[in-house]
Amino acid sequence: MTTTATSETQVRDTPAWTADAIDYDAWFDTPWGRYAFAVEAATVLRATGDLAGRRVLDAGCGTGRFSAALADRHRAVTGIDPDRSMLHLARARATTGCARAAVEYLPFPDDSFDVTLAVTVFEFVADPAAAAAELARVTRDSGRIIIAALNPRSPWGLANRRRLRSAAWCQARFLTRRDLRQLAAPHGTAMFHCSLYAPSLFPGLSVIGPVLESLGGLAPTFGAFQVLVVDKDSR
Repeated sequence: MTTTATSETQVRDTPAWTADAIDYDAWFDTPWGRYAFAVEAATVLRATGDLAGRRVLDAGCGTGRFSAALADRHRAVTGIDPDRSMLHLARARATTGCARAAVEYLPFPDDSFDVTLAVTVFEFVADPAAAAAELARVTRDSGRIIIAALNPRSPWGLANRRRLRSAAWCQARFLTRRDLRQLAAPHGTAMFHCSLYAPSLFPGLSVIGPVLESLGGLAPTFGAFQVLVVDKDSR
């Protein structure tokens, strides 16, 4: 089925991320935010692979941080988000197109993109399987679907368990690796990229952090940033 328009009702009825956009964006400029984003962005870019000549969708782009990182490598990036205030900042930052829409109701025809990406979005959708199906619908055959999710059972998650039960995160529904694999099963072949093994900011993180990331490959389930990569099957 091809969907080409997203109604205002569909966007409004989508569960929302409740953080203030300016406060949310400012977190990325804190010492821990800069470290975590650098690690996460490197993981996402590794998962996307070569983007030359490819059309990319950042679904749930927020304030456009990941869209901008992708655009540094490749200009053909489209960002969507249901939150107007997030999009206002994304449009100011991005050199690419942004539109108001929800991941569950993407306003694009089938096979519109080579790579579709959703970073810490599935924690807030009402129906993750339907959202995954929408990403798959707009991804061409043999294209790539990437879903990045936070792992509350990681050292970072355990260190921040109170925070993850409060404020904007109180509505989050965290997905296990099994949950993520089940989302992937109808759409293609799946693998994981995992990162962010430091529990929080601590003295010497700039030196110790890269060591933790290197050693983390020995125990990928402890990574706070779990990136599911699905190479879509040709149908």
